[in-house]
Amino acid sequence: MTEEQMGELQVLSDLRSWHRRQIEQALGDVRVVQAHEQAILRLHQLSAIKRQRTTEDETERQRARAANSHTGMPQT
Repeated sequence: MTEEQMGELQVLSDLRSWHRRQIEQALGDVRVVQAHEQAILRLHQLSAIKRQRTTEDETERQRARAANSHTGMPQT
C-alpha cells in the first residue's frame, strides 16, 4: 500500500471517529444520531472500496513485475 493510499484510509478513519464523538455529544437528539450513524456507514463503505482497489492495484503491479521479469523488461 502506498503512503498516499494509507493517508486516504487514515482520513476516512479520522472522519468516522469525529462522527462517533458527535454521536456521543448529541444528547439524545435522534435525528442527529441517525445522521452521524449514516455518515459512519458511508465512510465504512468508502474505506472498504478503497481497500479493495488498493489490493487490486497491488495485484496488478505484481503481475506486471512478473511479466516483465520473463521478458527482460525493466521492473516498475
